[in-house]
Amino acid sequence: MKKEFLSGHEVTLVHSGKEFFDLLVKLIDATNSSIHFQTYIFDDDITGNLIADALKRAANRGVNVQMLVDGVGSYSLSSEFIDRLEATGIDFRFFSKLPWQGITQAGRRLHHKVVVFDQTSTLIGGINIANKYNDVESKAWLDYALLVKGPVVRQAEIICQQINSRRFYKFPKEKAIKNVSGGIKVRLMQNDWFRRKNEISSSYKTNLKEVKEEIIIVASYFIPSPRLLRILVSAAKKGKSIKIVLSGQSDVALMRAAMYYLYRKLLLVNVRIFEYKASVLHAKVCVIDRKAVSVGSFNINHLSEFLSVEMNVDVLDNKFAEDFADELTLLMQNDCDEILLQDFAMRHTLLRQFTTFISFKLISWSMRLLSLFYKGDSRKR
Repeated sequence: MKKEFLSGHEVTLVHSGKEFFDLLVKLIDATNSSIHFQTYIFDDDITGNLIADALKRAANRGVNVQMLVDGVGSYSLSSEFIDRLEATGIDFRFFSKLPWQGITQAGRRLHHKVVVFDQTSTLIGGINIANKYNDVESKAWLDYALLVKGPVVRQAEIICQQINSRRFYKFPKEKAIKNVSGGIKVRLMQNDWFRRKNEISSSYKTNLKEVKEEIIIVASYFIPSPRLLRILVSAAKKGKSIKIVLSGQSDVALMRAAMYYLYRKLLLVNVRIFEYKASVLHAKVCVIDRKAVSVGSFNINHLSEFLSVEMNVDVLDNKFAEDFADELTLLMQNDCDEILLQDFAMRHTLLRQFTTFISFKLISWSMRLLSLFYKGDSRKR
């Protein structure tokens, strides 16, 4: 059963870099009662201290600040940094900080990036708290978030409370959230295999099966499961326009080579591939038929599908989707190189075929093994 959209929302697209962090500080400084802050990476750098200082100011004026960061993504945070946060009254916690009970349990990570302010607005996307997502040392990594106001803000708060407290039945059920007429239709989507949540991965498969004309995918670590890859190829063979924006320069060299291995298979069925070249691409976006948009933390790979805690916002609104599709079209024209089959064939030597094949198998097998180990381990709990 498809998850229903709720109406009655205001939605604003937010870009990584100064735009995102200026807005985040502004929202924190305007908060009066509560902040739920959850992210994968929080670094002790210029950007991290900018946000930490804003959170400390909020706590000092009596705001209840609940802060949860991932134990692997934010592993480098020092005890001194944390002590300074807690000294102001911030409730700081790690999600599954290692070492933990068994190596297989290391797989489930808090990967979503969500902040809820005063039960009135929420900021959800793929942007971590670190200099590389900000315009500090160089051009920010490309990513997006959505600022949402409306009924689903309460859903986001409940999800944060549940994860932070590890009590998934203590708080009201999401379906109790009241719909409001008018405004933009929105739904919050989750992926967390441990709690039998696979809403985002199922939505991607459904979108590719049901797309009528065009789908634009922006993906940072694109290693789709065999089933999703088959669905994507099938849609392309049926004449659907599929455009995929990938990173021309990745922070994970092996991942870049693994993604490159898929190019030929996709190009042969007329999937258009664009490599973003202005900086590192970290975004996770899908635009369907210029009518619906999905933005969040979900990567198209086994880690996001079967291991990590993920959150996306789906927006059902023609104007919002049309505007975003137009923006991505300009991005492809101005900041990307399109990979054409004839050019790819010339530079895809036997040696490169071999190295990309090995990279793809190493990445995909390691992700699958980790997910299998974790699934087996979780059944014992």
